[in-house]
Amino acid sequence: MHRPKPVRDHYTESLAVNSENLVKQLAQAGVPEDESRRILYAISDSYLQQVERIVLECERDMMALEKAPSPLRLFVESIAKARPESQAAKELLHRYVAAWEDWMV
Repeated sequence: MHRPKPVRDHYTESLAVNSENLVKQLAQAGVPEDESRRILYAISDSYLQQVERIVLECERDMMALEKAPSPLRLFVESIAKARPESQAAKELLHRYVAAWEDWMV
């Protein structure tokens, strides 16, 4: 019998893939590695806090997952909360969020 992937796993696997792609883009934009790590930490922290809320809600009511943001939307929302220091990082994150928000509408 096939068991669905746990909600937490679904979200954390998506975070790993999206973070890896973002780190590459930050490096290509010339963002220093230490700043990239701080940005990713802030994004991951925000993202994982939201995942815990989603998991708790789904444990109470599995139908709650239908109302939860997709992993990609949650990642983009977490990026929007990040406060990078360098202009290169600010511009990249702004473009990243704008592109995905346009696509997700």
